[in-house]
Amino acid sequence: MTQSDPSLSARLEREARFHDAKYGEGEKTPRHYATAPTQYVYERMRDMLGDLRGRRVLEYGCGEGWITRDLARMGAAVSAFDISPQALEKTRDVLGPELAGRCQLGVMPAETLVYPADSFDLAVGFAIIHHLDLPRALAELHRVLKPGGVAYFAEPLATNPAIQLYRRLTPQFRTADERPLVLAELPQLLSAFSRFEHREYYLTALGALLLAYVPGGMRLFPSFSRTLHRVDRAWLDRMPSLGRWAWYSIIRIVK
Repeated sequence: MTQSDPSLSARLEREARFHDAKYGEGEKTPRHYATAPTQYVYERMRDMLGDLRGRRVLEYGCGEGWITRDLARMGAAVSAFDISPQALEKTRDVLGPELAGRCQLGVMPAETLVYPADSFDLAVGFAIIHHLDLPRALAELHRVLKPGGVAYFAEPLATNPAIQLYRRLTPQFRTADERPLVLAELPQLLSAFSRFEHREYYLTALGALLLAYVPGGMRLFPSFSRTLHRVDRAWLDRMPSLGRWAWYSIIRIVK
């Protein structure tokens, strides 16, 4: 597919170059990432996965390998891929010899997976599908999931004006082709699947990230963040439409 579509090939080459540099030279991150803000979202997604023992799991965009390691420790038979060869090296280092022997790793784009149809019980990805050509990538996801298979993706959203302004002001932290998700577009994008649902995070809790830029703020961040996440959960459970103003969404997709 990539050979017959020059625009997709060029996009994949840009993504691979960016992420090779990111993982090869060391990632430059904004100051608020010292608070590990996405860890909260990841833990919520990890808790949703359930018992993985004996299940075949496909990980999208393994990056530095810490999710791959978690999945393997949870008993999954893991196949993980990334577009960046440097990412695969990082993942192998994180896994170590014992866990690496229980995981299959590959360099490939999500738009042209090499796995047979109906291969996986579960697919998982964190902040990955907004980098993809979604129609192609979701068609491949549908192909490789078993009937009734489930996918979980945690993704940033595009509809908070403050976040969009921040993204425009800091283009060095992201690739040229990535596009955060718009919740209103999900029904059409996921129409081939039997059902999907989503749950949003980081509404008022976005305010806690500002503490990273205040002297002494890092000490206050944990308790302030926990309080605002509780506020967010109460508001979002009562008024789900507020989710469009959130930073992250966890999407559950069933084939």
